Formats: sequence, structure tokens, C-alpha cells
Amino acid sequence: MVEASQAARGLKVLREEAGLSMRQTADALGMSLTGYQHYEDRFKKPFLPVDLMRRVAGILAERGIAADRAMELAGTTPDLVGIEPAPPGSVPAQPTIAARPPTADLRSAGPTVVHFDRARRLPVYGSAQAGPDGQRIDFDPIEWIDRPEALREVNGAFAMYVVNDSMEPKYEQGDMLYVHPTRVPRRLSHVVIVKTDGTALVKRLVRAEADAVVVRQYNPACEYVIPRDQVKALYLVMGSMDGR
Repeated sequence: MVEASQAARGLKVLREEAGLSMRQTADALGMSLTGYQHYEDRFKKPFLPVDLMRRVAGILAERGIAADRAMELAGTTPDLVGIEPAPPGSVPAQPTIAARPPTADLRSAGPTVVHFDRARRLPVYGSAQAGPDGQRIDFDPIEWIDRPEALREVNGAFAMYVVNDSMEPKYEQGDMLYVHPTRVPRRLSHVVIVKTDGTALVKRLVRAEADAVVVRQYNPACEYVIPRDQVKALYLVMGSMDGR
């Protein structure tokens, strides 16, 4: 079981204090439920992504929660990054609820996060489901990270999280995948398959045929066929970062 960081636990505290469910928060952020759950249940870094928390702060502000309480979970303050207001109608009206106990002080010593040059950063897009059903992918960054050396000068490169265990032991739930957008995958490469219905899969490429793509998963071990007319894109996985 992956233990979430103090910042992730703090995000849950603020969401519950605002009287929002995970689903309501994910919808207001324009994210999948699974993508948002990663930040509350499996995120292990000491600070949450600044871009994410700017948007969260805007949503929580609609519920009367001060922006600095959200931004301290990203290791910064509202005056350094600015706050994005929640889109009109995206946050459900607040019901009448009983008073909640005060939130614990989650301040932590650490460097102040400042503006960064996104041209030198790598966007993280949603989460990739490792199982056969897939996770709908939205090519709208949920955070920005440092580029690995192999993708330093690659235009269009991106990263995404694995959200289940069907590619274990190679990739575990919470691992981050680094993806090359143009390099052609070879046989037995690990790939991200984006289907025409918008879902994404992480698999090992067995072979690509004229009318189908044959892939393999590890847990449980099996191979299956995806018709070519259901495949929108096939991306090469260049590496990963352990999510533990």
C-alpha cells in the first residue's frame, strides 16, 4: 500500500472541510476521478504540483477557504503564483454543514517554489490505465515536472501515471511513465496506446499487423488483440519513475 505524503493528506483535509466529494473536486478541475485520487491517496512528494494547487485554491475559495492554506501544500504562497478562479458553475453550491474542527498546521520547512520556464518542463497528462479497459486521457497538463535527459530536447514529449497493477512487476500503480511522441516502437517495447474512444492503455507491444496491434500485459499474464481501426496513436515509453 502506497502511503500518501503529508501534503496529500492535507489536500484531503481541505476538500472535506469544503464539503466537496472527490468526484465534485475532480469535475471542477476538469480531471478524471482516478487522476484526482492519485493526489490524495498515492502522491508521495513533499509538495503538491503548483499548477494543480492554483486551480484547487480557486475552487476552495468559493467555499470560503483561504488560498494560502491550499498553496502552502505546494510549498509556495498565493502572491507568488496567482490564483485561478473556479469556472462559473463548476463548484456545487455549498450545503449547510456543521462546523468542522480547525485544520492542523501543515507548514513544512522547504524552498519557496517560484515561476519556472515551461518550455524546459515536461507536461503530465492524466493517468494511463494499465488494464484492458483503459483510462480516458485528457491532453491538458495536470502538472509539470523536470525533463529526463532522454527527452530534454524532444518536442511534444509527455509523462503520465499508471493507475492499476496489471503491468506489475514492470510498472506499479503510481509510477510515472516518460513518453516519446515520435520514436517508432519496436517489437517488445513498452507502449502507451491511445484508442479512438479517448482511452489509454500501457502494454508491451508483441507485434503490429496491418489490421491489428497485438499486446501483452503481465498481471494476470495474457495477450490480446486491438483492431487497427481502434488505435489512434502508439507511443514509446522511454522510462519510468518509481511512484513509491
